[in-house]
Amino acid sequence: MIRIENLQKSYDGKPVLDHFSLTLPDSGIVCLTGASGRGKTTLLRILAGLEPADGGSITGLGGRKIAFVFQEDRLLPWITAEQNIHLAQPHGAKCEVRDLLAQAGLEPADGQKRPEQLSGGQCRRIAFLRGIGFLGDTPDGILLLDEPFNGLDAAAAQRVCQMIRSLPNRTLTILVSHQLTPVQSLEAKFFSMDDLR
Repeated sequence: MIRIENLQKSYDGKPVLDHFSLTLPDSGIVCLTGASGRGKTTLLRILAGLEPADGGSITGLGGRKIAFVFQEDRLLPWITAEQNIHLAQPHGAKCEVRDLLAQAGLEPADGQKRPEQLSGGQCRRIAFLRGIGFLGDTPDGILLLDEPFNGLDAAAAQRVCQMIRSLPNRTLTILVSHQLTPVQSLEAKFFSMDDLR
């Protein structure tokens, strides 16, 4: 189990997480919901080690590999979509990018385009595939998804959900989303940040 205990984080003196506690499973799919400003993204950033907490503790991560798909796509604009995916892969990892593109509903030709030549929904899926590529074959990785369905139509969102479901059994996926329709197909455990403050 991953235990978050009395986590505290403030920005400019304003508390975002105030003695926040939550116990997460070691694997499966977890969806964090709640109103804007409740600290959902902040919590993901702290879990990823990108943001220090002001207080409290997190135990149970145990050096597990963590991939983060941000709200913004953050693709490098001067290289192709395929190169963006490859860039995140561990050295020596074997990941057939064309297979990933097909699973996400993208064409091989899309992989040869730079981000500016792709639609917003296509860029969103490339960012997701980059996160998947970073985890590679890690059996117990953690995938953090911040609003992964933004800009996706229903068909594309379901393809992303299918890829989440096909991750190794010991993977823990934690996602933040205001779009709950696609999440319902994931059989996720829901935690409301409104109730846990």
